[in-house]
Amino acid sequence: MRLALLITLATLVASSCQSSKPSMTQNATQATPLDFSAGPPTLVYKTRQDYTNQVAIILTPDKTGIAAYPHPQDIAKKGNRVKPTLLTDGYLLDNQGINQYVAFTSYTFEQYAALPQAPSLEELKNSIIDANPLAYICNCGNRNQFGSSLESALNNLIAEKLTPCKDLN
Repeated sequence: MRLALLITLATLVASSCQSSKPSMTQNATQATPLDFSAGPPTLVYKTRQDYTNQVAIILTPDKTGIAAYPHPQDIAKKGNRVKPTLLTDGYLLDNQGINQYVAFTSYTFEQYAALPQAPSLEELKNSIIDANPLAYICNCGNRNQFGSSLESALNNLIAEKLTPCKDLN
């Protein structure tokens, strides 16, 4: 009698621990987990027009002032590595250091790298060709997590509609 009672009790406990959530099937998609620890961010974005050869500056959140801009030597030292990496579906990987407050200037990377010194703030402000260039921007976490397969991994995330990334719009 006690044994039957213990078996019944064990069965009830075991059945109550089962999840009521539906199990994942092979056809269900699961977002890739990303590492958002401290480190260089992986920013993926789309622009409303092609600015892949234009120098970016960062505006203040209210877009009335310039918060940050590169020195011409920063651009010169990086060469083509400062240009965005082209990804699938028109997305770009930031290599310059932009954020959601980016504006693009009329300076090409080559023109800007050849300058002996940085333009004045007034000259930079006058060179802005688009203060609202982004159609979309997101952070896909610490750039170091991807290793040498960065471009391939990001194209896979784009196929997942960048679901695991943090929208910065």
